[in-house]
Amino acid sequence: MGIIETKNFGIRYGERVVLSDVNIDVPAGRFFALLGENGAGKTTFIKSIIGQNQQTTGELLVNTTLIGFVPQFRDISRDYPLSISEFVSLSYNSGWRFWLSNQEKKRISESLTRMDLADIADKRLGLASGGQQQRAYVAQALVKSPELLILDESTASLDHEHKVALLQNVTALQKAHNLTILFITHELKLVSQFADGYLLFKNGTVSQGEAEDLNVLTLEMTHRHDEDEVRNV
Repeated sequence: MGIIETKNFGIRYGERVVLSDVNIDVPAGRFFALLGENGAGKTTFIKSIIGQNQQTTGELLVNTTLIGFVPQFRDISRDYPLSISEFVSLSYNSGWRFWLSNQEKKRISESLTRMDLADIADKRLGLASGGQQQRAYVAQALVKSPELLILDESTASLDHEHKVALLQNVTALQKAHNLTILFITHELKLVSQFADGYLLFKNGTVSQGEAEDLNVLTLEMTHRHDEDEVRNV
């Protein structure tokens, strides 16, 4: 049984069909890259997985409730008041109590250590570097020991060195804990280095394959995305 399975799955916004007849099966413990042009439905699909989109048809089975999600954008300014540790602890902010149990404190400490943040845990998040902030976002998503980790273009704002370091850390966790990863990205170099499978969003549907089999059509899709970004600068 896959951790994510769909049968004739579709998503609509009013009369607009975003996805239709999607049939995929993502096995547990794999690292899947989600590829496709902007507007192809990648983030919309992720929102369906985490329960933020109900305008769907067909079947979507998510065979876990333990999901960590790192969104694409965070509004973190330099005067953001929380430390890295305090930010990570927000995973336990249920609104009805103001303290952490010993078990929760232990999990926060473990998550900070996993993402190489223990030594700067007291640093204000707003004053942390881009790479440190991204690791903090992932650490927050890992606190509750998810079985599925979703990264929505989480390396987009980093230089190549920090992108590689972040994904090396994540893949080490994947292998150690049988973690399933969905990684939305436009960067095929990262896909070839870290992913073992892919979901390609194109023309309102989704195809599934092994990362080693990425073909010329995928390369052309990524090239068009890069050209669009250049024109929009």
